[in-house]
Amino acid sequence: MSSSKKIWVPLVVFLFLAGASAGYYFLHQFTLEKQASSAAQQDLGQGPEDFFTLRLYYPENNRLQLVERRVAGRTRQRAIADAVIEEFFKGPGDGTVSPVPRDVKLLGLYKDSSQILYVDLSDEIRRNFQGDALAEYLLLKGLYESLISNLQDVQDVKVLIEGKEAESLGGHVYLKYPLKNTVAYDFTGDERPTDAEKR
Repeated sequence: MSSSKKIWVPLVVFLFLAGASAGYYFLHQFTLEKQASSAAQQDLGQGPEDFFTLRLYYPENNRLQLVERRVAGRTRQRAIADAVIEEFFKGPGDGTVSPVPRDVKLLGLYKDSSQILYVDLSDEIRRNFQGDALAEYLLLKGLYESLISNLQDVQDVKVLIEGKEAESLGGHVYLKYPLKNTVAYDFTGDERPTDAEKR
């Protein structure tokens, strides 16, 4: 082997190793920058595509008022139901007087084979409720409509308080049955639904 070949072989090997090392370095730096950018985006909040709109029905001025709220994206039905309850019990948030009780906590959500969603709420819904028969009716109707309009495969809603069936919130609207037929009744506040209408 000539002396020129002896020089070129190590030089080619050296250049190959140097190129491979530089490529690895730049690839590694690009990956780190991408991860840092992703982490920064998460710290700053999610992008607009990661939000979705909840439809909430609040009792206001003797009727239901539709309010749309954007919340962080959720795909599982349980997570969406949690978001609906959480946002509903925040109240309309526009300074208007609302019969929505304060400090109500969600204790559990269960769905049976009949697609009835059981919503277990803390006793604050009863203790902190202040309103007449119409306010009580609209509160329950608003809760029902808010859940039904945001959830798939839910046919009815049953309210439990501290894990148990309750007669009513304020003594006007019967809670022993799921809400669908109760809130379908055109209640004006002048009378109580009959047993047949409650069913």
